[in-house]
Amino acid sequence: MALSPPSNAHSPTRPLSVLSSSTIEHQDDLHTGRSWASTVKSPWDSMILTLDGGGIRGYSSLLILKELMREVAEWENKFEEEEGPISGTEKKVFKEEELLPCVYFDMMYGTSTGGLIATMLGRLRMTVSQCLTIYRRVGDDLFGHPRKRRIIPLTTKYDHEPLENAVKRIVKENCPVHPAGECDGLDWFPWDLDHGDILDFDQEYATKPAQICHSICLTATHNGSIDEAHLLRTYPHQYVNIPNWITEYNAGADPLRIWEVTRATSAAPFYFKILEADIRGEMTGFKDGGIRENNPSGAAWSEFISIYGEESEPGLLLSIGTGRSNENQDGFASAWPGPFGERKIVRKWAEKFAVFKNVLIKYTEGESKHKAMVHQAKGEHGWYKRLNVSEGLEKMKLDNWEKGSWRDPRTGEEKVVPGGKSLTRMEEATGRYLSRERNRRFDTYAAPSVMVSQVAEKLVRQRRARERTRETDPVRWERFVGALLRPEPAAVVVESP
Repeated sequence: MALSPPSNAHSPTRPLSVLSSSTIEHQDDLHTGRSWASTVKSPWDSMILTLDGGGIRGYSSLLILKELMREVAEWENKFEEEEGPISGTEKKVFKEEELLPCVYFDMMYGTSTGGLIATMLGRLRMTVSQCLTIYRRVGDDLFGHPRKRRIIPLTTKYDHEPLENAVKRIVKENCPVHPAGECDGLDWFPWDLDHGDILDFDQEYATKPAQICHSICLTATHNGSIDEAHLLRTYPHQYVNIPNWITEYNAGADPLRIWEVTRATSAAPFYFKILEADIRGEMTGFKDGGIRENNPSGAAWSEFISIYGEESEPGLLLSIGTGRSNENQDGFASAWPGPFGERKIVRKWAEKFAVFKNVLIKYTEGESKHKAMVHQAKGEHGWYKRLNVSEGLEKMKLDNWEKGSWRDPRTGEEKVVPGGKSLTRMEEATGRYLSRERNRRFDTYAAPSVMVSQVAEKLVRQRRARERTRETDPVRWERFVGALLRPEPAAVVVESP
């Protein structure tokens, strides 16, 4: 990810001795995140969510989002009590399990299974609770049934058809566009195609995307000669007059179905077959985006700058990981015990295996991109933040699906189920992360729970500020909350006898 050039000027600072107590308090608020969380510069500042890849560990990302939406509900109800309902609306009671993240975020970027989550939350406008239920079900569909016998060398570990069928079923059951029961599960990924308006994807698009939550999935393309990072968008986009220091990805929006996009972004090497699709008359192969950018925050930042300009900042760019990787793996082979390890051929094989193993670890980690983003944002106390389980998932493979005991959150019943051991492990590790104190080894300015609370406050303040604009710009508000997605039912005309 390219970084922006250093600023030409810095704000002058005064000696501490001449600062007033109010100035000192203000500066303290800036560096604790309190000032950022309590301020709304513009109602429609971009609120961006990015989700790392990580296979089944994406369940941890959803658990973090669940805690975030619980905090959002608390802040919503707090403001509803203290400030009252927005003018022209009735008083509401907000419940965590009913909140739609797509009403709080403008853009959702995801890689691999992070792309699947971004699609469910953004393009399909689902709740986190719905996604958790589906993730548990799909986890067993995908990883609970590896191929028993791989007769042909280098065949993939899993069949891709269960994922295709699962996504088609998810689309049919949760389609936000078609009337209930009328969706066939084959909806296009770009929004406008569902309205029969076949876009020219090479045309210049408006400066800013249509005001509705968009999903962008990262994948890697292979057309026979080159591998490159590729963005699959719900809106067409062109790079016009962009700064030369940002990454320029592909333009437009590929005309792919929702099920094709989720297959494309999650086609992990050795696990699933790549997706091949005809894109403008050329067969293109799509592979898991984690090959290039497992943490999509850099892509989100580049895309934001290309739309709004290099002087702009988003209201929020929240990056959520799937657990930190094992930092002790450096790609060098450990000594094989005993005299057998001294043999040249053994040392050579062990070295190659260590390098390959390290590549797989780097493939699912996103901390290097995080460090670049912290530098870009000058810390995490402002518009950029990252939440990522720090300990407990380091050695968990992306297809880890072990049978064991698991407690159903809806019923409280504990039972042995497929994947239960894996789910419990992720729930416990994520719970410890969200409840622990600040650890300077991992946290730049605050404990995870403080960051979650500040992000929730910011999201609620932004949403309420947007709702206040409904009187002056009702169409924009209605489009953003999805009120204009389904066509109005045709009026029934009853003729007089």
